[in-house]
Amino acid sequence: MEKRSTHYGDIQKWIEKVIDSCETYDQTRSARRLICNFEKQMRRNKVDSGILYTIGAHLRDVISYKNKEIREKYLKS
Repeated sequence: MEKRSTHYGDIQKWIEKVIDSCETYDQTRSARRLICNFEKQMRRNKVDSGILYTIGAHLRDVISYKNKEIREKYLKS
């Protein structure tokens, strides 16, 4: 069994991999919920607000770019 990391940087990288694997809008909606849950976890654990907002904003940017990529793919087909 693999050892699971609880370091926020590792979790952020994992969420980015999840986002990168998204191929539909439904999958990106699920990834957005994953981001929200991650932010809630950081708030519960009293992570510095600067770190919380930086990570959250970055992940929301990544998911927005993924949505744009999916939209462009559908427009081309």
